Amino acid sequence: MTKGCYGYLKRQKKMEILKTILYFGLSGAVFAAGYFTTGTKTNLLTIVAVLGCLPASKSMVSMIMYLRAGVCSKQCYEAVRELAAEDMTVLYDLYLTAYKENFQLSAAVVRSGNLCGFTEDSACDLSAGEKHMGEILRQSGYNNLTVKLFDKLPGFTDRMKQLAEIPEKDEKKDEAIAEILRDISL
Repeated sequence: MTKGCYGYLKRQKKMEILKTILYFGLSGAVFAAGYFTTGTKTNLLTIVAVLGCLPASKSMVSMIMYLRAGVCSKQCYEAVRELAAEDMTVLYDLYLTAYKENFQLSAAVVRSGNLCGFTEDSACDLSAGEKHMGEILRQSGYNNLTVKLFDKLPGFTDRMKQLAEIPEKDEKKDEAIAEILRDISL
């Protein structure tokens, strides 16, 4: 399962939890092995166990980020899947990180130089999200793009219908924009 697929964040949350537990468990097991074999905690395996906490801690930070990320609801997924044109680039479960805040996108659609996204996060600052994504895409060489975010599903689906009616489509450009969104997402 890759970024942008429905259910990606849900799966990644589970994977990060398991990975973090495994890393800390491994460090604990190495420490315990050193302690029980030597009878003291001042041994070489204690150093190895402490150093093993570095990747475990890094994994924990990643796990916390995934736990904070919201996922696309089944209702949203069904509505988008039903309305998406066959040649429309659709992404789900994106969690974009920026310097000051993060933006949870349940779904995003790219078509002919237009990007529209839907968030189920009521605290999401839509104008800041539009600005952030617009800047990232401009830095990547896409200047004439329209970026619009919605927090109401009917508004998003109406925009999807409008995008589906656009006759010309640049599939290569749309996929490149989708790849940039995947790159800046968790």
